[in-house]
Formats: sequence, structure tokens, C-alpha cells
Amino acid sequence: MLGARIVEKHFTLNRAMKGTDHAFSLEPQGMQKMVRDLRRVRAAYGRRQEKVYETEAAPITKMAKKLVAARDLAAGHVLSEDDIAAKSPGDGLPPYELDRLIGRRLKSPVTRSWP
Repeated sequence: MLGARIVEKHFTLNRAMKGTDHAFSLEPQGMQKMVRDLRRVRAAYGRRQEKVYETEAAPITKMAKKLVAARDLAAGHVLSEDDIAAKSPGDGLPPYELDRLIGRRLKSPVTRSWP
């Protein structure tokens, strides 16, 4: 489910009525249109879970990226952004996990695994 969103909008029965809020408020028909459009936005978000079709799996993996060592790194080295590169294919740790790696100390040496 999408997170809750709050929309605040003044509404009135007649925008010509006296008072400061009436002129910029929505009349009933405008309010109906706004509610309709907000429901369309929710529908446009679609489902949160994407379905990957069998025919898409290989191209997605081929074009996606994984995190790799940018150079040979010794055991005990503390990882920085310069130590990590993103390379294809995407058959490893995805790039959105980068922040989890920065500042971590290596328990064993890591070798650069790409040309």
C-alpha cells in the first residue's frame, strides 16, 4: 500500500460568496474532479511489486550493475567509495547497497575481478 498522503483544499458551494477563502476554493464539481484525479494518480503508481517475465530476465541481468572491487584490497582495509565500482552483469550485490559497504573493514583480501 502507498504511504498516506494528505491533500488540503478549501471547498465552497459558490466561489462568488463573500469571504477571503471562497474565491480560491473548489466548488462541488471541481472537488469531484480533484478526487477523481487523485484516485487516478494512485492507480498510476501501479503495484509495488514488479513482475519480471521470463523473456526479460537475461537482458535485465546483462544490463544491470553489481558492486565490485575497483582495485586489489588488503584484509583490514576500510572501504571507501573509491574502492568500489559498478560493473555489468548485475549478478551480484546491487549498487543501491553501496552505503552499507562504505566504512566496513574487510576480513579477508579482495582482488579486482574485472579487466
